[in-house]
Amino acid sequence: MSKTQSPRRQVARREREPHTQKRGEERRRQLIDAAAQLLQEREIDEISLNDVAAEAGIPITSTYHFYGDLHSLLAALAVRYGEEFVRLLQRPLPAAKISKWQDVLELMIARSVRYYGANPGARKLLIDGKVPADIKFADRLHDRVLGALVESTLARYFELPEFPERTRVFYHGVEIVDLMLQLSVIESRRITSAMTRHAHLACIGYLRAFLPEKLPRQSSG
Repeated sequence: MSKTQSPRRQVARREREPHTQKRGEERRRQLIDAAAQLLQEREIDEISLNDVAAEAGIPITSTYHFYGDLHSLLAALAVRYGEEFVRLLQRPLPAAKISKWQDVLELMIARSVRYYGANPGARKLLIDGKVPADIKFADRLHDRVLGALVESTLARYFELPEFPERTRVFYHGVEIVDLMLQLSVIESRRITSAMTRHAHLACIGYLRAFLPEKLPRQSSG
C-alpha cells in the first residue's frame, strides 16, 4: 500500500522544485558558455564533452544529466547563436543607405559577415565545413526564419510583388549566402571580401529571377 505524503512534506517538495529547476537552468547555461569559450579557441573536432565539463567546472557525470553527448550541447549553443543572429538582423537598417531593394540585401549580408568576424565560435558552428550534419540540419530550419525576416525587411521598405512560394524563395536566398560564406571559410579559414561580394552577386542574381530590377518604395519606408 502506498503511503500518502504529509502536507508538510508536500509543501517542502513543491518549494524544492523551483530551486532545482533554477539550478538546472544555471548548469545548462554554464555548459553552453563553456562550449562557446572553447569554440573561440579551438576547432569543433578538437573539443570533447569532457573538455566542456572541465571548462565549466561541472563534473562529467552531472554534465551527462543535462547533455547526453557533445552534439546535443553544440545544438543548444547553435540555438543561442541563431537567436543572436535574428536579433542582429532585426535591428533597423540605415535608411539613408537604401535606395533600391538590392541595398537591403547588401546591408544585411554585410551585417552577417561582421557578426561572424566578431564571433569565431558562431562562424565555426554555423558555417564551417566541419559542422556535424545533425547540427547543420537544425541550422537549415533556422535559416527559414531568416528567410522570412529578409522578406519582411524588404517589404518594410518596398512593395513586394506576390508570387508562388515567395517566403521559400527568400529562404533559398539565405541558403545561397550561407553556401558562399561557407566556401570562403573552407577555402581560406575566414570570410574574405571577395567571397562576400560573390555572396551578394549570387543572392541578388537569384532574387532577380523573381523581383523586377526596380521596386516602388513603401510610403512609410
